[in-house]
Amino acid sequence: MKTIWKIGLEIISNQEIMVPDGAEFLCAREQHGNVCIWFRCDPLAKKIPRQIAIVGTGHDAPDGRYIGTASLHGGNLILHVFEV
Repeated sequence: MKTIWKIGLEIISNQEIMVPDGAEFLCAREQHGNVCIWFRCDPLAKKIPRQIAIVGTGHDAPDGRYIGTASLHGGNLILHVFEV
């Protein structure tokens, strides 16, 4: 049985997060002032590292799969989340 989990991200350009093997990223957005990623996973699967990039509008976009966009500070900071 798969479940949906969430991880809060640091607001830095590149980071590694640990998620269950086979996790499927669903979306990234703001929640309570933080950037979060939601994903579907098998909670019993071994955790593996995945690489995440966060870029602002107007900055170079990395190669990789787009996951979502978060709007922070009343819309004054827009961040785009990718798996790289």
